[in-house]
Amino acid sequence: MEEFENPNIYQPDGDFSKYDVRDEDSLQIRCPHCQSVGTFQSPLNHYLSFTKNISASSRSRFGSVNSFVLTCPNPKCRGVVFAVQSFIGDKDSIVCHPPELLDFDSTSLPLALVDTLKEAVVCHSQGAFRASAMMVRRLLEELCQDCGVEGKSLHVRLKALRAQISLPDDLFDAMDELKALGNDAAHIEAKAFAKIDAEESELSIELAQEILKARYQHKNLVDRLRARKTKS
Repeated sequence: MEEFENPNIYQPDGDFSKYDVRDEDSLQIRCPHCQSVGTFQSPLNHYLSFTKNISASSRSRFGSVNSFVLTCPNPKCRGVVFAVQSFIGDKDSIVCHPPELLDFDSTSLPLALVDTLKEAVVCHSQGAFRASAMMVRRLLEELCQDCGVEGKSLHVRLKALRAQISLPDDLFDAMDELKALGNDAAHIEAKAFAKIDAEESELSIELAQEILKARYQHKNLVDRLRARKTKS
């Protein structure tokens, strides 16, 4: 796989060039500021481009990098995002700062759990995938605490939680897997998972959301529907 000699895409090897921004120089993402999805465009007339050396084993000698200032289309936000698009051969990739965040619904969740889930999501967006897995493991500990479950270890507390609250068995099994992933992230000796990369981190966050949804949010939806029934 071809790559830049210097992997830091913000450091040019050649001179800067300035080009006119075109209508197609836009990007559809979830805004890292307001979380709405939209097409970001540049408020400026130009963008910067520069070349970077490709590793010596490659047939091509240069790749290119384009950098854009983009703004959120939400008129209540208008948040600024810096986007960098790199080209090596016929392949391109885009990096945004601040990075796009995974979406989640915090409705009816305890505040402590919301804060921990947010931290897991931020770690994922920054490429700190092991830290993200560790925060998901902490989320399980806080779930046990919120449910009044005690025990000398998380393993013991999760077994007690299974006996105390009603959730699908698959979600309790998922908690065991998330605990193992978090252990691997925190300890060199733990080897339940071969690696902890973006996919493992994102899956752990998705599973955590499903657990919280089943524990806190489904009941809230049912209660809201019941409240709308005609009283006899």
